[in-house]
Amino acid sequence: MELFDKAKIEDEIRELPAGFLTILLDAAASANINSIAIVGGVVRDLITKSKNQNFEIIFNDLDLVIEGDTSIYIKELQRLLGPETVKVIRNNKAYKTLEIIINGIKIDIAAAREENYPIPGENPIVKLSTIKDDLIRRDFNINAMAIDLKENKVIDLFSGFDAICNMKIDFLHESSVLDDPTRIIRASRYSAKLNFNLSNQALRQIKETLNLWPWNWQIGDNTDLAPTALSIRLKMELELLLKSTYWETALKNLQTWGALIIVDSKLQNDQRLIEKIFIAKKSNIEPLTALVYESEEPIYLAKRLHLNQKQQQTIEGASKLNKYLRNLADNYIYRKWSPSKWTRILEEINVSESSFKLEIWKENPLKEYLKHWLFNWKNIESPIKGDDLIANGWLPGPEIGEEIKRQRMKLIDEENIN
Repeated sequence: MELFDKAKIEDEIRELPAGFLTILLDAAASANINSIAIVGGVVRDLITKSKNQNFEIIFNDLDLVIEGDTSIYIKELQRLLGPETVKVIRNNKAYKTLEIIINGIKIDIAAAREENYPIPGENPIVKLSTIKDDLIRRDFNINAMAIDLKENKVIDLFSGFDAICNMKIDFLHESSVLDDPTRIIRASRYSAKLNFNLSNQALRQIKETLNLWPWNWQIGDNTDLAPTALSIRLKMELELLLKSTYWETALKNLQTWGALIIVDSKLQNDQRLIEKIFIAKKSNIEPLTALVYESEEPIYLAKRLHLNQKQQQTIEGASKLNKYLRNLADNYIYRKWSPSKWTRILEEINVSESSFKLEIWKENPLKEYLKHWLFNWKNIESPIKGDDLIANGWLPGPEIGEEIKRQRMKLIDEENIN
């Protein structure tokens, strides 16, 4: 078919210069690699474009699968094009994958492999195989297609072409969600991005698997024992979802499917969740941090998802603020506190500005005091400096620091008299 001709592909994807795919094929042939194919989103997008000429292909990278050794293939590419042209960015030896850049074009190259999940939710055991077997291990029918560069033909084992035409997404196997629950998050992303619906079978699999909760680890168990698909890989998928332009629809999908329960029950049932994340984004709060902070136990979930140290400190700081202010709200004495009193107390709690923003965004009933400190009081400096005091006869020592602090607090009160 003309659709899968290398010249046609290069014409549709403007980022690929003429003859680029032929170079990739020639390098494979000279490295004694018999089969090389394009896989992933490019194949799906080319088919979508063939059905809808108004569809815009957004090219980020080229995914290739080869039947052979990726290191040998890269060496051959470097021999043909020069090592300065073929730059290796990442080399994952465990999964036999490489990420390279050729003249600004990012290419992910993987050795065809089979995957076996001996423990549901954990990383699979892999072994080298054929391109057809590599397609069998994938997540959805719309992503389980390849374009054979040698034969100029599509390999479609799961009716992916028809699925794209019918705008339907389906899992490849009955155990797809059991093996890797992060596929649920990916399903919501693809559904939102492509405006496709999940098949009834896919929705049934999600519901039945989550109701059964077949994984040995349960929410509430030791976070260190959580399988990767319920921890760090889940975090990676949530980050991709929340950073996408279609995150609102994707999050709505997850709640509609009852699928956010895989992250947290409170998030699943929060009818204002999308509104809250939208506000957080407008406030320049990292969306995954905001999402986690809305959960039942944010500190626990942050550890489970392996959020980075800054994210965890932000959540812990906001929780510290929340606990203090929640206890304070029952005691109306705070209404008599001066701005300087609030300043001293909030600064003694000693958390980051990001924590203040997170707690303000969460609609804390005392958020007005947090806002006053964050956007006003903390920026007020003492009208007198240490050098000024020394010039006026003060001896160096802790008394100078106390006086500077006193002068600052005095000015905070003076500038905030109603």
